[in-house]
Amino acid sequence: MLFIVISIIILLMIVVVYMRKLAPQQEQYIIGEKVEVVSVMDGDTMKVRYNGQIKKVRFLLIDTPEMYHKRIGEQPFAREAQQLSRMLIQNAQVVSIMFDPNEEREDRYGRLLAYVYADGKSIQELLLRSGYARVGYVYTKQAQYVDEFYAFQEEAKQAKRGIWRYAGYVTKKGFHAEAIPHWQPGKQVESVQLVTEPNLLAHQIKGNINPKGEKRYYKPGDPNYDQVNPEQLFMSEEEAKAAGFIRVFRP
Repeated sequence: MLFIVISIIILLMIVVVYMRKLAPQQEQYIIGEKVEVVSVMDGDTMKVRYNGQIKKVRFLLIDTPEMYHKRIGEQPFAREAQQLSRMLIQNAQVVSIMFDPNEEREDRYGRLLAYVYADGKSIQELLLRSGYARVGYVYTKQAQYVDEFYAFQEEAKQAKRGIWRYAGYVTKKGFHAEAIPHWQPGKQVESVQLVTEPNLLAHQIKGNINPKGEKRYYKPGDPNYDQVNPEQLFMSEEEAKAAGFIRVFRP
């Protein structure tokens, strides 16, 4: 009996040590707030458990073809976008969301509007660069990543990836299946091509607000950069300073 008890204690100690090692590794992936994913509905929408409630999250500033629209049904490349989002999110150790300080947190349907990250990688960026999303629903030019997202979209457009392969399919108001001759739902699904390099959002300046309310920013290469959980991300020091953040590390 004593041997069994000792074995259980040793096993528990091993589990605790493993979890402690894993925790910092997961923390570096968290951008904004960690969430528990309930389901990935389509390319630009998922359900999460947030503040004790099940909430829909609409991926901010992008639009993917409709998968389950009541009126127009499934659109070309909707399955590919859904497949890519599910692959990235369901295989991630950590999924997190970050709100834009210059955008509303919810839309009129009660959906959260956020940037979505899987193990620290921007889902919006990967969808745009792979050609399965367009920049859409931009209500303010002050949105944090609108310029970068347009750059990712232009890259996919020039390379004729995904939705950009057919002239006239992508418009400012959405997508038109009529531009793709003989397309049938579920009949012309392609293998998802994921474009991952270079990742312009992977090496950004992290802005953190400590318990005292002090705003500090960290650049890639600064001590503890990977461990910092950012409340905001910035593309330049000037942008961070304009938001009231001060650099901690003095080279």
